[in-house]
Parts: sequence; C-alpha cells; structure tokens
Amino acid sequence: MQYLMSSSRKLRWFCPAVCLSLCGPLTVSAEPTVYLDQEQFIAAVTALGISALHEGFENEDAWGAVRSSIVGGTFSAPQVCHSGICWTANNLISNITTGAGPARTGDWGFYAIPHGNYTDPEESCLLPGECGDGWRATAIEGEFIAMGGWIETNTPFAKLGVYLGDYPANPVDLGETCDPPDSENCASNSVVTTQHQFWGVIEPAGFLSIEFRELEGKLEIGGGDIKYIYADDFWFAFKGSDRIFKGGFE
Repeated sequence: MQYLMSSSRKLRWFCPAVCLSLCGPLTVSAEPTVYLDQEQFIAAVTALGISALHEGFENEDAWGAVRSSIVGGTFSAPQVCHSGICWTANNLISNITTGAGPARTGDWGFYAIPHGNYTDPEESCLLPGECGDGWRATAIEGEFIAMGGWIETNTPFAKLGVYLGDYPANPVDLGETCDPPDSENCASNSVVTTQHQFWGVIEPAGFLSIEFRELEGKLEIGGGDIKYIYADDFWFAFKGSDRIFKGGFE
C-alpha cells in the first residue's frame, strides 16, 4: 500500500494501478495513472517529453457558435472539433455548449445539453448513472496519452466516472482519500462538489477517447435525483511528440 501527501491531507489508495495527486516522477505501467492536482499532472506529462496542451473553450472561431445564456438563449451542436479533439455529449440526444456559469477561468465553461438522456428516459434511468450527464473527447488522429480537466456541479453531490472509451468500458479507478492515512475515515475521490476540482489521467499505452460521466443521478417517482456536471480548463497530450506540431498547434 502506498501513501501520498497533498497540501491538506494524505491520500491513500488500494489499487496499485492508480496514483493520486502528488505523485513523484511518472513510471510507465500497463494501467492509467490518476492525478487530482493540475500542476503534478502537467509535470508528469512534461517528464514524458511531451507538451501539455490547453482547451479553455474561449476560442471564438471554434466555440463561438455554441454559446448559451439565460438572456441570450441556448446555442449548441452535436460536435465541436478543435485543437485535435472532437467533443461530443455522452449520448445521442444531447448536444454540447458553453456558458459563463461553469467558467473557472476566462468567460466560458463547457457542458452537455440536455444534461444526460433523462428527457428520453428508459427504465434504466432508475439506476444511478445509466442516463447520466457527461461528454466525450475523441482524438481526431492518433491517440491521447493524457487528459484532465476541472469539473464541478450545481446539484451536489455528484459522482464522477472516467472511462477510456465509452461507458461502461475501461473504467478508471479514481481511488479515495483517507485522513489520517491509516484510518478508515475515507472519502471517494469521485465526489463532485460546487467547487471546481481537477481530475487527470495519463495512460502511456495511449487511448483514442475518454468519457467523463456523472454516476449518481437517476430518475425517481415524483421528480428524481438528477445530477449535472460542468467543466473548464482541460489539459491534454497526444502520444508521440511529433503530434504536438499537427492540427494548428505550431
């Protein structure tokens, strides 16, 4: 069992495939490595000899047609492709958009609309996560080696699931935080609150797409317990350093 220190508490994890928050230098393994700290994530990507790239949803050429607000109305699209990535919702009936509310930096944050496929429910929507809110990022060419971003909710507490591919395939174990580290006083690292939190994944073997999915929400008789998630400030890298100079990065 390994123990890892953060600025406020120590982190403990039980799956040796998962490294949380303040990991030391990245070692190549057959499993993905999870980071809860953006600076540590970027440092680990850099240690691989690859530059971490940023998507903040501010570029008007790419994102200007999908700006939504209470006053201005809702403008969305099934897909937006920018900086080597195509972004989509995690279900066929939802689009993607940007809004000021979920912005962490700049003017715009990112989310799917409708939030999940609850507007076209099936019986499975009674199960947490089956119709959950979320989105996918797919590499236009080549493969990702890393992807991470800041996620929040306005319906606390939500639960995040991360999948290298499409749900439910290839789930990433986000682990848990224990304080003190030897105690049973542990909290899941998948909990999403009203404050932006960073989640990042590095997979040296590469992956074509990644899904961020809300797993707590469900429909219930009389209203339900639907959860929404929002995001901003994604950092990512593509497998192979030559990928940095393609797709308009130069």
